[in-house]
Formats: sequence, structure tokens, C-alpha cells
Amino acid sequence: MRNRRRIFLATAAVACSLTCAALAGCSAGGATRAGAEETAERFSRAVADRDGSTACGLLVRDARDAVETATRTSCERGVLRLGLTDTGASAGTGTARVYGRAAIIEDGPDTVFLARSGGTWLVRAAGCAPRTDAPFTCALDGS
Repeated sequence: MRNRRRIFLATAAVACSLTCAALAGCSAGGATRAGAEETAERFSRAVADRDGSTACGLLVRDARDAVETATRTSCERGVLRLGLTDTGASAGTGTARVYGRAAIIEDGPDTVFLARSGGTWLVRAAGCAPRTDAPFTCALDGS
């Protein structure tokens, strides 16, 4: 049942990203893309440095709630228990795509999904890998 929920949430995340792209058009703005990349890199650094407070401060509310539910502890502690050793954005060498208010950062086998909130980017899902039976399975999923 838990796998079905993850598959559903991952499918919903991708559908949301595609809907944002269709409604808002693809953004070619370097500052917008750079902002998404910077947030993903900051999140990855915070996890690598075991700085749960900073990592949680970069998550959308639903992602923070998902971390607390999955780990049964505070977001600050729980985000460090998810096994996010490499979120796919640590080196800034991946592919970044921005679709209106949604962004996807892919680096090797890992993917990070972000959402724009006001003037800032926040992480919506991290530690995501494509699956043959679903678009992505994520270690952290706040979709």
C-alpha cells in the first residue's frame, strides 16, 4: 500500500510539473533557473553537512510534513534519516529545467523537484529516481 501511495504521489508531482509548463510556458530566465539550482545545491549541502535545520528551511510545507510523518520525529532530525546522501544537486553539474513555478534538477541517477513560492524556490521532493512502473520514486516527497 505504501508503494502505491509513493507511485501516486510521484505521478502527481510529474503531472503538476507538466501542467505548470503548459499553463505558464517554459521559463528561459537565467535568474529563475539559477535560483532553483542554488536552492537545490544549498539543500544538498545542508544534508551533506548534517544541518537538518537549514535543510528543512528549504522544504515546502508538505515536504516538511511528509518527513515528520515518515520518520515520526521533527523535520530537522527526520530529514537526516531519509538516506539522502546525494540529492543530485551537490555539484551543480546536472540538468536544470524550469517550467513556470516548477523546476526539476537532474544529476545522474538523482532528481530534485522544486516549487516557486513567492520570490524563492523550495524543495518539493528529493532523492528521486525514475522507475519503469512509475515516473519517479522519491526518498523525500512532499508533492
